[in-house]
Amino acid sequence: MEDNPVDELLSRVSRFASILGISRTDLKIYSFLLLEGQMSARELSEKMGISYTKIYTILGKLEEKGWIRRIGKKPAFYEAIPLRDLWANVKKTIEVKINEFEKDFIEPLSSMLSTSSTYSITMIPPSKLKSTIFEILDSSNKIMIAVSFPEILETDILELIKVKSYNSDIKLILQNDMQINNLSGVNTRKLQSMFGSGIITSSAVLLIIKNADKLSGLFSNHKYIVDIASVYFNHLWEQAK
Repeated sequence: MEDNPVDELLSRVSRFASILGISRTDLKIYSFLLLEGQMSARELSEKMGISYTKIYTILGKLEEKGWIRRIGKKPAFYEAIPLRDLWANVKKTIEVKINEFEKDFIEPLSSMLSTSSTYSITMIPPSKLKSTIFEILDSSNKIMIAVSFPEILETDILELIKVKSYNSDIKLILQNDMQINNLSGVNTRKLQSMFGSGIITSSAVLLIIKNADKLSGLFSNHKYIVDIASVYFNHLWEQAK
């Protein structure tokens, strides 16, 4: 067997073969058997200058992968499967590897991207603020509310808060100068002053600001923004009385 042409060929394909778990030496042994015909492990060891132990290990690996077959016993002879069968075997292995990669990497990553893409940060104009307040109040059974603008608590919003309080965990912080009646059953505290207002649930936050006597909002369901808002609310809750 001419070494140089085979070595040159192996150099070109060995990097690709490594993806399939096949080393350059594995390829060389398969090529040797394909070109020279069947032989025993001892003969291969002597002709290729590779230790018998290593040859025997590689032959077992190639046989397990279906690249060669064993014939007889004591001594066993080995022969390479035809190239056409080898290529069918390789294509099947590639397909398995691709499916594994898709399952172990692509699908989880796609799921993460899909989840992250559902996060949003949205400006809420004055015209849509009230409906957004209703939506966020109605979406959770654990709600934290901080109110520094009394006009937020219109009658129908107050009524929803009271109704929700029967089966929800609601904490409400009001600014000291605010007088709100008929909030029995709602866990309420007061604080000297607050910057802005907000409503926080376990999955969303609505920050309410006032500009030129008009209320508008900033809505987000981003986990980290919700977490930060929750920590800040709990800090205010500890200060409130």
